[in-house]
Amino acid sequence: MPSERKTCSTCQKDFLVLEAEQEFLRKKEIPLPVDCPKCRQDKRLAMRNERNLYKRKCDKCGDAMISTYSEESPYVVYCQKCYWEYLG
Repeated sequence: MPSERKTCSTCQKDFLVLEAEQEFLRKKEIPLPVDCPKCRQDKRLAMRNERNLYKRKCDKCGDAMISTYSEESPYVVYCQKCYWEYLG
């Protein structure tokens, strides 16, 4: 089975689905891709949950730290030292 030339449904550029890819997809019962590798990667990146980082103070000792939770969030957030003390 030779490589299959397809046209991307998003950007309309031609791309190849290699024999090894076709065999793998057939074994896993997955249909051949309809988008080129770049458009598939762009779609995966668009679905990622990007994180924002905030400067805030530890809710126990008051030391400055960086967290994924802002000062306005309702969560109690400890710095690493206080967190490990809390667990211990």
